[in-house]
Amino acid sequence: MSKSDKRSNNSMFTTIYVEEKALEYPITRQLLQKYADCPVVTIRHYKDVFNRPKQHFALQKQNQSLILAVKEGQFLYKGPEVCQNFGHPNFYYTSFVLNCVFDCEYCYLQGMYPSANMVAFVNVEDFKKSMEEVLVEKQAFLAASYDTDLIAFHNIVPYVDYFYDFFRENPDLLVEIRTKSTNQSFYRNHEPLENIIIAFTLTPAEVIEKYERHTPSLEARIKAVNTAISQGFKVRICFDPIFIDPEIDHAYEPFYRYIFTRIDPGSILDVGYGFFRMSEDFFKRIEKIRSSSLLYAEDYCKDNGVISYPSHVMEKIQKEHMSILYDYIGKEKIFTL
Repeated sequence: MSKSDKRSNNSMFTTIYVEEKALEYPITRQLLQKYADCPVVTIRHYKDVFNRPKQHFALQKQNQSLILAVKEGQFLYKGPEVCQNFGHPNFYYTSFVLNCVFDCEYCYLQGMYPSANMVAFVNVEDFKKSMEEVLVEKQAFLAASYDTDLIAFHNIVPYVDYFYDFFRENPDLLVEIRTKSTNQSFYRNHEPLENIIIAFTLTPAEVIEKYERHTPSLEARIKAVNTAISQGFKVRICFDPIFIDPEIDHAYEPFYRYIFTRIDPGSILDVGYGFFRMSEDFFKRIEKIRSSSLLYAEDYCKDNGVISYPSHVMEKIQKEHMSILYDYIGKEKIFTL
């Protein structure tokens, strides 16, 4: 496990807030026992803390609190157009956790939520019922790690453990768990399932240093990929987001070639590829939060409410990148957005 993962999984939270109606759930009891020395505050509703005004996202990120809550209302959401569905029309996502242990400069969560504190929903059986309702009519593709990194969070709340038998019993539900985590023990301690895909986000070391500070190194991620493959898991590699930046453009060709000298391209399921993109609303909020960030000062284009690079520039860069990737991966295995 990398230093980043170890820190994020074992550190004490500043405070644990618990909704009154969440107090008697098993996950709550287990966490309060695990973090017995952490101050606990009982609250009426998680939004009383999570949505309060004038919070400072960057400061909170350095001293996160954990909020334990009971999810109400909608449990599954239709996948947004800015996310890849990998050819699956019935694409959904769910959020067992709001926010992430990592702090990537480009992450849309800082524009989506008013708080950097983490919310963990404890009523897992209600999530399962919602998934069953979707599966009555059709097969579905579920992004289970949409608003967090479940494997990086696993040593805090092992959500995948709570759902593993359910996923095994529902093979029509194809589940993607996307991660930057290097928690290799996860793959050694879990049986691979045909309907679970582990999707690893891999980026050049230059991108990690510039935009993904305090996340696991590229070398550590590659080791985790190979461990997952060796244990029999279906593995997806995600080159997403791609940045167009004179300081790092040169890094992509050697990066791709290096990846496929360390990871057997024949052993992976497929590849996801996409440029940096974000909804206009989230982008504008993050501009204010990260006023000193050069990433949000670039000259972008807006298309249907989505901020990204000019289309002709992306087409040129994508063509260059694909000419390299096709040396290792068949076109039919590369999904672009």
